[in-house]
Amino acid sequence: MKYSSKDKESIKEYARNLLNTSLREFYGEKLTHRFDNKKAKGRLGQVIEEEFFGYKVNSNKEADFKEAGVELKVAPLKSIKIKEKSDLLREQKGISAKERIVLSIIDYMEVAKETWDNNSLMKKCKELLLMFYLNEKDVAVEDLKFELINLWTPSDEDMKVIEQDWNIIVNKVKEGRAEEISEGDTLYLGACTKGSTAEKSKRKQPFSDVEAPQRAFCLKRSYVDSIIEELMIRETYIQQEKYKSVSDKIKGVSFDQAVLDTFERLKGLSLREIIEKYDITRERKSKSFNRLVIDDICVKEFGDKLENLSEFQKANIEIKTIVLKTNNMPKESMSFEQIDFCEIVNEEWEDSKIRDKFENKKHLWIIFKLKTKEDKVADVSLEDIILEKVMFWNMPMSDLEGSMKKVWKDTVEKIKLGDYDNFIKIKDGEIAHIRPKAKDSSDLMITPQGTYEKRKCFWLNAKYIKEQIEKED
Repeated sequence: MKYSSKDKESIKEYARNLLNTSLREFYGEKLTHRFDNKKAKGRLGQVIEEEFFGYKVNSNKEADFKEAGVELKVAPLKSIKIKEKSDLLREQKGISAKERIVLSIIDYMEVAKETWDNNSLMKKCKELLLMFYLNEKDVAVEDLKFELINLWTPSDEDMKVIEQDWNIIVNKVKEGRAEEISEGDTLYLGACTKGSTAEKSKRKQPFSDVEAPQRAFCLKRSYVDSIIEELMIRETYIQQEKYKSVSDKIKGVSFDQAVLDTFERLKGLSLREIIEKYDITRERKSKSFNRLVIDDICVKEFGDKLENLSEFQKANIEIKTIVLKTNNMPKESMSFEQIDFCEIVNEEWEDSKIRDKFENKKHLWIIFKLKTKEDKVADVSLEDIILEKVMFWNMPMSDLEGSMKKVWKDTVEKIKLGDYDNFIKIKDGEIAHIRPKAKDSSDLMITPQGTYEKRKCFWLNAKYIKEQIEKED
């Protein structure tokens, strides 16, 4: 034991002995037997705890180093394409968070008794010793190298968002709706499913007879990316200008509320009136004109486009503009990323891209309504396009685990059979459907059968979008 378990700086400096090295390089062949069980998850973290720091793995409510108030988390990085001209150090180096950081299992029976000012999560996990290693394919666990090791605690601004997130999660438990919790409910702090499958790890909740999937508090992956960037800046002693932040422009409210308030003030105004109000000079050439105007508004209000603001990057919020017809039906269904035919057939639902998209992300919908019945939005005058509503949305768990899962499973089965002509359609009555999203007829993608088919993607049905908008009224 070459560190003091009562002194967080001593713990940190001892941990940093592993920086830029692997356990094999540090110990030689002494610990290789600890990695014999190749199927055991988290075995690197377990060896760090038991062999390097010298304490037994446990599920105590206290922090791992309780006298110093520090919790240990060993987490993987993944390699991404290097972007030499990026403003982000992690993109210049070509690394990103591989997954969320799981903090602690949520005990529904106990958390319902807590308040933010006296909650068990922050008692255990307010200050973290983060040990990030680069996860490389076909490299033995004992040879994986640690890239970043340091102490970390949320900033005051981030803690306000985490408090808001915690209250959203806990309030659902207190309302007897723990089965409806979704990672998309929140911004930085998530509640991820924890267990072999959601069905096999159900738990009792205090105010309902319905059992809910076991979940754990976690730091969402997009937020972990911001932590990695912060630690890299600290590591290299680069005093970079901070990302632009909504927090710099607002007082007394959360950043998501500041965004809602900004657009609430514009409700009922036409695009022409909004453009004149903000003195926007933009020609109406692009199909995404409405979205570009939104960007212009945010530059004026917050100093930059929303997706460039640090809070939006940390929360991984996706922005969509929606246009409603005079009968309140969206002009079109909403498309998402194209389906990689060869990749999707190797997914499991629990870890699928589309489930991750709708469970873990929050979506910002900015909704316009037409005053006339023109077929094309481009033919409608700017005076007749009215800002109707703005809302944050994430897919309800009942829809995600019901209809959306059905569409995904049907899609995978059809691809495995080589049937690319009979995917679920709008008329089939689910919340989503599959149809092409390609540049032209020559824009094709390879299939598991070795043939080439027109690119397709998941679309949320216009009828479903209308229902979700009206639920918020």
